[in-house]
Amino acid sequence: MQDETDAYTAALAATPPRHLDLARTLMQEILNGNPPVGELLPTEAELCEKWNLSRYAVRQAVQKLSSLGLVTRQAGVGTRVISDRPQSRFMQVMDSPADLASYAKGTILRTSVYEQIKANETQAALLRSPPRTGWLHIAGTRYGAAPANEPIGLVDIYVDGAFSELPRPGETLDVPVYTMVEKQYGIKITRVEQEVQGLLIEGPQAVALQVPEASPGLRIIRTYFLRDRVVVVTTGVHPASRFSYSTTYQLTQSVA
Repeated sequence: MQDETDAYTAALAATPPRHLDLARTLMQEILNGNPPVGELLPTEAELCEKWNLSRYAVRQAVQKLSSLGLVTRQAGVGTRVISDRPQSRFMQVMDSPADLASYAKGTILRTSVYEQIKANETQAALLRSPPRTGWLHIAGTRYGAAPANEPIGLVDIYVDGAFSELPRPGETLDVPVYTMVEKQYGIKITRVEQEVQGLLIEGPQAVALQVPEASPGLRIIRTYFLRDRVVVVTTGVHPASRFSYSTTYQLTQSVA
């Protein structure tokens, strides 16, 4: 159980906003039985005073715990602990583009494919390149940090042939491929585009992910650019029952 808990802790790690520090602390206290299931968390006002945070930041922290299935909020009553263990799914928490790297750090990709390919027409459309262009293709199954966890995604990674001379991964890969490209070629990714699609998981994908036929899922496509050139494209197919996605956008008020 500790390994499973560590996987969820990793999903909230390595990000600077203080509301995440509060979320991590509250989660650990709940796991330790303080407060126990059925009892209320301290009020917003108490948390604001103790942590020197705004009400908005405290509410963000509580929302993270709610997304993990640990607490529920009720107007006029407060925030009640409903579980002392996160629900059985991987949660990707992102508050800035830099958090893209933390996703791979909280998971393990067991690789099954490592090959040089010539993109067919379908792949070329995904990769925004002409057909027959050379790419490195890496594929595998992503798991949470605990090896016994169920698979949380099927992953395909494509690297532009001009940047594909990378150290061959072993059985597992636990760092983002785009960071490997940056280090190997001394470049810096300048832009990332992300698309999230809903889909039904069927056929071999359902078998590989150990879910019933036609289960709901998410397909996440990330495209990494060096200026206007596509360098890396990753796709992941995730069962909805094991994966959720949370992104925070901090808005700034313009000065007239």
